[in-house]
Amino acid sequence: MNLMWIKDRLKEIGATQGHLATAIGRDQAVVSRILQGKQALSLEWADAFAEVLQMPVQEVLRRAGVLKTPSSAQRMIVGISGATGVVFGVRLLEILRDLGVETHLVITRPGAVTLAQETDYRVAEVAAMADRHYRVGDIAAPIASGSFRTMGMIVAPCSVRTFSEIATGVTSNLLTRAADVTLKEGRKLVLMVRETPLHSGHLRNLLQLAEMGAVIAPPMQTFYTRPSSLDDMIVHSLGRVLDLFDLELPGLPRWGEDSVRAMQT
Repeated sequence: MNLMWIKDRLKEIGATQGHLATAIGRDQAVVSRILQGKQALSLEWADAFAEVLQMPVQEVLRRAGVLKTPSSAQRMIVGISGATGVVFGVRLLEILRDLGVETHLVITRPGAVTLAQETDYRVAEVAAMADRHYRVGDIAAPIASGSFRTMGMIVAPCSVRTFSEIATGVTSNLLTRAADVTLKEGRKLVLMVRETPLHSGHLRNLLQLAEMGAVIAPPMQTFYTRPSSLDDMIVHSLGRVLDLFDLELPGLPRWGEDSVRAMQT
């Protein structure tokens, strides 16, 4: 397989084939053979290539033909908008990665502001957690089209502006466009709405979304699990959302099961 796309990526980030050669401890002739498809990119060198190319290692392996592209059944769109609770989106990306689900991420500008206010993460660090990250204004991105098949989309957190745009179908950015596409294609759209109290206008929009097929899933905290940390509460909320996609989060406490009964005794 020809890997000349790597040359374009190197040029984009201001790196050279020499950087790749140094990273894998080989001369540039080896790198040249890999790029021309004359030598396979080994798993041993994948991490080094990913570090130099500033890409997730799974993406490098996939584009190199080492890994097969996951089916739509294992491909999730994740949206992070400008509501409090941005940690839900960050932890969701980590969990989906551990579950082997390919993630396609879009963060709104208010979402990026909230990320800086509520966490120590930079946008680039969160973007690196996803398999693919798109600019919020990139309306030509794959997730803007219904022909790009996915298992659905989760917006975590979901702001009032975001769910209001989706409810009207008048979308102004890639996040709300991707959500609209998810609905029109009959795929599952889950909105982790973060706002309280809600006035009648909010409620009308949420009702309209529910009637359109969206799942309204505010991250309501449970206490029967006897959480010992804030992360316990965050992960439990995300686990319940992942249930909607038949994705099993290992160790998730459930009412009536031994893990929960043990915590209550």
